[in-house]
Amino acid sequence: MMASGHQVVGFTFGVGAMTLLPTFEWMPEQPLQTVLFFVFVLFGSLLPDIDTPTSTLGHKFWRGLMTVFTVAFLCYLFVPEYLDTYREQLKIFVMLLLPILIMIRGHRKMTHSVLFVGLLIGYGIILEQAFAIPRMYIGGLIIGVVSHLFGDYITKKGIPLAYPFSKKYLQFIFTFRTGSNSERLIVYSLLLWNVWYLTSNIF
Repeated sequence: MMASGHQVVGFTFGVGAMTLLPTFEWMPEQPLQTVLFFVFVLFGSLLPDIDTPTSTLGHKFWRGLMTVFTVAFLCYLFVPEYLDTYREQLKIFVMLLLPILIMIRGHRKMTHSVLFVGLLIGYGIILEQAFAIPRMYIGGLIIGVVSHLFGDYITKKGIPLAYPFSKKYLQFIFTFRTGSNSERLIVYSLLLWNVWYLTSNIF
């Protein structure tokens, strides 16, 4: 599924979560919390494609990563005292980045599996406790990732849900090709449904 399609599906999953799970303590209640919740949902809806340098998120991620590494290397060569000054910040950055770098092994592999979701949940719990990140934002990220997997699960290529234990790609009963008219029809239908649902429930 294309990036725009993933974001529409992710937004739909976020709206569904807000509707079906209002009693959960981690669901947002205030307007700003809701906006940030959907920011995390939309980011999560693109996160599994971080394994592809040519994808929307992957391109920015790898370009940003190379920039950070270049700056760090230049600091090491010419102003090493800056590395000592920001040692703790660099530790946090590496800790946040390491799991993603370990799991990237090619497009639609580890980041498109159930194991990736499980590891992300566990890592989210650690981040929540270590940095006091509100649970609603971790939940939004997970919802976005699940929506991405669902979006690719209904394409003809499918996803390796059991990776790395099984490399078999699984698909839904009814599938479509990425970028096809069928995908665009589904995306536009979800977009119209979201607009109708939100306008009828807010106004």
